[in-house]
Amino acid sequence: MTIHLPENLEGPILEAVHSGRYASLDDAMAEAASMLVQRLRQEQTQAKQPAASQAEAAPNRKPIWERILERSAAIPDEEWDKLPVDSAEQHDHCIYGTPKRQPAP
Repeated sequence: MTIHLPENLEGPILEAVHSGRYASLDDAMAEAASMLVQRLRQEQTQAKQPAASQAEAAPNRKPIWERILERSAAIPDEEWDKLPVDSAEQHDHCIYGTPKRQPAP
């Protein structure tokens, strides 16, 4: 089998072989192929897991709403008070600076 690698990949691999880290280029490529196969198997296994199982597999990740609540809890009430109370109704004004719309009756 002949494998053509870009120079930015081939150079470091050849350096590792010449430095003695690998006995041969075949050994280096066998390790690289083994790592690729392991990664492909992990991706295949993760793709087969239901969404709930994936969430359980990464217990260190908090849901986005929890992270938002934690970060917003650190904002003082005085800062929240500075926000306009009608920003949802007047979002075009708040974002783009268009004239404010008349409130709905």
